[in-house]
Amino acid sequence: MSGRWTFLVLALVAALGCQKPVAESEPSENAAPDLVLSKIDGSGTVSLAENEDKVVLVDLWATWCVPCIAELPHLQEMSDSFGADDFLMLGIVLESGEREDVMEFVAEQNVTYTQVMGEPDTSEAFGPFLGYPTKYLIDRGGHVVKRYFGIVGKELSDDVQTLTENGVLDDVDN
Repeated sequence: MSGRWTFLVLALVAALGCQKPVAESEPSENAAPDLVLSKIDGSGTVSLAENEDKVVLVDLWATWCVPCIAELPHLQEMSDSFGADDFLMLGIVLESGEREDVMEFVAEQNVTYTQVMGEPDTSEAFGPFLGYPTKYLIDRGGHVVKRYFGIVGKELSDDVQTLTENGVLDDVDN
């Protein structure tokens, strides 16, 4: 019986993530790191600095992270909904094995938005890293305006829409 309880608790933690979804606003002077990372398909690199004219949502995730995988369809939908000229959905894959394995996994999940391979220090580039999934919303000026922990849902879409339309987030709730 105790084995079943252990399994149920572990399944619940995996399904819900290891922490409560949280969104925090960041001060406008919090510049996004100047990351340049290789695309998972090896076709080149993506630079955050080169995308300063766009709203960027960075998702730090791993292929073994159950909450990360559960959120992929929502992130794909967001990527499809917002114009590529105004918005970049950027997945940074960490701790997930070889490039070929990651490419295969991403294809199986029907994810077509930009994915890059993270490097060992990538998770700390935005500040202390607390776990997966973690997302950062970056404005057109290259500033991190909000950080999200866990599965976020509709709030994330609403924030991206507000930021792309208005250039700022109004009345950020924490």
